[in-house]
Amino acid sequence: MDLVRDDVKKLYGHYLAASVGSALVVSIYSFVDTIAVGQSVGPMGTAAIAAINPLFGLMVFLAVLCGIGGAVPMSVARGEGKEEKAQAIFTAAVILMTVIGLVSWVLVYIFHEELMRLFGADDETMPYVLDYAMWLIYFFPTFMSSTFLGAFLRNDGVPDLAMKAVMAGGLLNIFGDWFFCFPMDMGMEGAAIATVSGSVLQTLIMCTHFLSPRCGLRLVRPHDLMKAFSRILKLGFGAGVLDLGTVALAIIINNQIIRYGNVNALAVYGVVGTVGQLCQAVYKGVGQALQPLASSNYGAGRPERIESAYGMAVRTTMIISVIMMLLGELFPIQITKLFIAATPEVLREAPMIYRIYFTAFLFMGMNVLSTYFLQSVMRDRLSMIIAMLRSIVLSGALLLILPVFFGLSGVFAAIPAAELLVMLLALIYNKMALRDIFRSRKAA
Repeated sequence: MDLVRDDVKKLYGHYLAASVGSALVVSIYSFVDTIAVGQSVGPMGTAAIAAINPLFGLMVFLAVLCGIGGAVPMSVARGEGKEEKAQAIFTAAVILMTVIGLVSWVLVYIFHEELMRLFGADDETMPYVLDYAMWLIYFFPTFMSSTFLGAFLRNDGVPDLAMKAVMAGGLLNIFGDWFFCFPMDMGMEGAAIATVSGSVLQTLIMCTHFLSPRCGLRLVRPHDLMKAFSRILKLGFGAGVLDLGTVALAIIINNQIIRYGNVNALAVYGVVGTVGQLCQAVYKGVGQALQPLASSNYGAGRPERIESAYGMAVRTTMIISVIMMLLGELFPIQITKLFIAATPEVLREAPMIYRIYFTAFLFMGMNVLSTYFLQSVMRDRLSMIIAMLRSIVLSGALLLILPVFFGLSGVFAAIPAAELLVMLLALIYNKMALRDIFRSRKAA
């Protein structure tokens, strides 16, 4: 596939199917885990999942920081015809990922209980949380590696291999959730073993690319390593802050729910958070489909192809957004029963929480797509502003302010309000970026 010359619509369709397919299967990990835990352990299990989810976000953030941060400049360098530079960037990303991964692994292992309490676990949920979380911590590097490798495989022209790896891991995880949680009756620990098994298989399959003659990735002597690290971190933070923000918001939301609500509301949020992760993963899949096209054509000076791919990504995002919003508005009780062996108290909490929170999906998709688009055309500062506002700054402020006036409903209204405000800014930034790219082409 030639990202600079082949038909944009066909390229976008190919990358979209692979990226969104991979995102869906990755999300099924936590999706099926939540169902297995909710049905086998009950509301206390899904409340524990709400406290565990930030750990997933932390691992993905670190992997995206190095993976997307390295894959974007590598793809731009290839678009410019600078293959040796592209390989040097890949090598620097591998080194950076190794260092960050090892340091993070050690710190998370040492301070795991303190970290879980920060994420929202209390004395009641902590035993359930640790039964699951310790397995994730033991296999911390594997979870980071799968996300990191996926970013480079997509930019090396094999998004289909990344999708197949994720699908294989997802199927193993689904089988493991059933087997360990029900026939083996292992509860939280069984769900964790299933998730870890799927991640290991996914990583091993992705690594086979390096044995293939199609592999265009190789380790070389890096050029000016510190400068390369700085560039990777700067670019990666814009995309990675989406996942870092997920961690930060989950901490605030979990603690605000306990403050203004109760463990039943936290159990419902365990479900809502899992569905939210699924939806955000799909939006990221659309962004990841756009990224190689936009980056390569930016490097090649082809703005009309960037605009075409961007338009297709926007339309895809809006269709997904409407569908996801309607599901939450129309079927809150049915979705809750799917995930949890729910008590009447839990079912009373569900409709209000779903119908407020799910309106966020109308705006969230455009914000996630914008961070990927702006980063892909080297507008990393604008990308970071969007990511920081939606994931930490504005959302965090509204989560602290709105509950003071509206109680528990204010906790869940904060996210849609923040996403709407950020989307208005994101649309302005995207228009500015496209205008500047066309002006640069004319000037050249």
